[in-house]
Parts: sequence; structure tokens; C-alpha cells
Amino acid sequence: MLDLNITMLFQLVNFFVALFVLNILLIRPIRDIIKKRKGIMDDMSEEASSFESQATERLNNYEATLAHARQDASAAREDGRTAGIQEQQKLVADAQQKAHSILAEARTSLQAQASEALAALRKQTDAMASTLADRLIKG
Repeated sequence: MLDLNITMLFQLVNFFVALFVLNILLIRPIRDIIKKRKGIMDDMSEEASSFESQATERLNNYEATLAHARQDASAAREDGRTAGIQEQQKLVADAQQKAHSILAEARTSLQAQASEALAALRKQTDAMASTLADRLIKG
């Protein structure tokens, strides 16, 4: 069984004195260091959260700007396509008008040449008929 004597009392006092000294020399400084590190970690965590929210905000702004740029590019592409179609239609209309005018000029020129040739042939026919009639009569 446990024997209670003065040695036990000295050991108990020695234990509490050692605990008191260790508390002053080791435990309190370690607690302070742990508190400081926890404060630093909390500050770093808040700073990281702030950086993360800023990065998310910047990413959202970038995506919004990119979407706006895509819309602008699409609108510009459509404007260019519309302008190209209008220019194509204008060029086709001009070409058709020039073709019609060239055809009209060619027809007019051909009709003029045909009437000149017909007139020349009629003169030659009259001259040939007279010559033939003279030969027949003389002949």
C-alpha cells in the first residue's frame, strides 16, 4: 500500500515548483508564440481570401470585356458582310447596266451596218440590173 510520509510531501512541493518554473520559462512563451503564429496565419488567411476575391473579380471583368469584344467583333463582321453584299449588288447592277448599254450600242451599230450594207447592195443591184438589161438588149 501507499506509504504517506514527508518524502511524498517534498516530492509534491518539488513537482509544483517545477511546474511553476516550467510554466514561466516554457509554457507561457510557447503559448505566446502560438498566439502570434495564429494571428499571423489569420492575417495571411484574410489576405489570401482578399487576393482570391480580387482575382475572381478581375477574372469576371476580363470575361465581361472579352464577351463585349466578341459582340463588337461580331457586329463589325456583320456590318462588313452587309457592306460587302451591298457593294457586290452595286457592282453587279453596274455591270448589268454596262452590258445592256454595250448590247444596245452593238445592236444599233449592227443595224446601222446592216442598213448601209442593204443600201449598198440595192445600189449594186440596180446597177447590175441596168447592166444586165443593157447586155440583154444588146445582145
